[in-house]
Amino acid sequence: MLRISDGRDHPRNPFVGARPFGDRDRPVFFGRGEATAELLDAWRGSRLTVLHGECGVGKSSLLRAAAVPALTDTGAAVLPVGTLCFDPAFPAAVLPEQNPYTRALIAAWDPVAFPSHSPGTSIADFLRSRADTDRHGGARPLFAALDQTEVLLRGDRPGRRRFVEEILAAAETVTGLRLLVTTRTDHLDGLRRLIDKYEVDHTEVGLGPLAPEAGAEAARRTLAAAGTRFGRSAADRLVEAASAGAEDGGRVDPVLFQVLGRLLCEHGPGPSERPGADADLSAFLARSIEEAAAEHLVPPDVPHAWLRRVVAAGREGVGVPDHGHRGQVLTRGLVHGLQDRHLVAAGGDGYVLRHPRLARPLMALYSHAGKGLRPWSLDELLGLARAAHTRGEHGLAREHALRALRSGPRRPPRTRALLTSLLGDVAFAEGDHEAAAGHYAEAATLFEALGEDAAVARVLVAQARSHLVAGHRSRALGGLTAAANRVHGDPSLSTGIGQALWRAGQGALAREVLDGVFVGTGATSEARRTRAEVIASSGRG
Repeated sequence: MLRISDGRDHPRNPFVGARPFGDRDRPVFFGRGEATAELLDAWRGSRLTVLHGECGVGKSSLLRAAAVPALTDTGAAVLPVGTLCFDPAFPAAVLPEQNPYTRALIAAWDPVAFPSHSPGTSIADFLRSRADTDRHGGARPLFAALDQTEVLLRGDRPGRRRFVEEILAAAETVTGLRLLVTTRTDHLDGLRRLIDKYEVDHTEVGLGPLAPEAGAEAARRTLAAAGTRFGRSAADRLVEAASAGAEDGGRVDPVLFQVLGRLLCEHGPGPSERPGADADLSAFLARSIEEAAAEHLVPPDVPHAWLRRVVAAGREGVGVPDHGHRGQVLTRGLVHGLQDRHLVAAGGDGYVLRHPRLARPLMALYSHAGKGLRPWSLDELLGLARAAHTRGEHGLAREHALRALRSGPRRPPRTRALLTSLLGDVAFAEGDHEAAAGHYAEAATLFEALGEDAAVARVLVAQARSHLVAGHRSRALGGLTAAANRVHGDPSLSTGIGQALWRAGQGALAREVLDGVFVGTGATSEARRTRAEVIASSGRG
């Protein structure tokens, strides 16, 4: 979770810093004309397109600030760019048989329908519901993207393989679909193996650092957008500072270019400074390291000491222990956090410094007195907990949620309710169903105080499902009855109630609830699957 450049930009600073470009940054996204054209050609012409490149090379920026707006300009049907992040607004225990990654992706593609209608829907069914035809009756292309797949590909997480199978099947079978997936180079081989296994035709588009000419163009045009105080020499120095040198063909690192440019605009060139003078860059790196350490609940000297080893090792690289105890030693999750903040890259025997320009400022950090980070807000802690839960770091997710609930005043109350629901999701994922039921019950009380009947019903169903798995059938049935009295036109929640009733041995009641989901057009994929099980079991057609 990046806070260093989180969108609260200075009006006259057109450099975005370490964060990706978004659609609103399109006017200052320069130097990627050829890459945009190549990506658009592939995306328009292929069922599945894989955009790959090193971490921080600009895949998300190219997608969000160039390709998607270009398609939207032509009137194409383009879904919001999808990322994967579990949301406790729809507790996992309501529909535990649905892949959580599927639910997260569809929520990102259709945030308006979440959490009342989209949960319980398969990827293929959702995409077919968005299909359209042109004036000749042919299928109109539907453009969809899944960005930042490293959260999925960084290990063998539960549900990962089924999710990949589901999304590849959709790419192969949904008429008119044009699906784009971004991935980092170090995950490309693994993704290729999965694609090859299911024999899906696809196109790959590689993205590298900015060519020297493109970097020069981006520097001139971005500095021009900042005002008239910077001359051509500032643009030349900026490109030189962000370049890896002649050994890499003078190519320009996009993230370092944006960070140095942002520092230049914030602090000014000075009489003898060049872009990103060591003191300013050291301060930025110190904040990045402190932020990563705080996110993973370790002192800053833990990642800093490891980064010094990375600098000393050069191209040989430094490895990461397979198992680390959070709060005591370096963990793989923390190293991934440093990689996501563009300090290191995969290489050598593990990880290498992302850019040689970072070496001297990193080694000077012991003498740097930073201002320290402001405390995380409650909403930011919720975001950290959600991200950790999505990555499968349940202990870290729980600790962030508990710290948030223990901190400060009892506002905002809805965030506290979501944090409590998330604790239920974490406990359910860990198999502690008694604890999950307790957290969901507390969340129901919090949502009740807010007058959110639908949210109360969801956590009551989650509580009932937890009781059911824990062997408390009577408690589960009582909770389902209480939840059913609150359901009004929510097909996802009705599906969850029907599933729970079916697992509790109440086939007739389950059939009745699931039949109700089919009234109108709200039937979910999970409702159809469960109803078919009930019918098959009862022997009725």
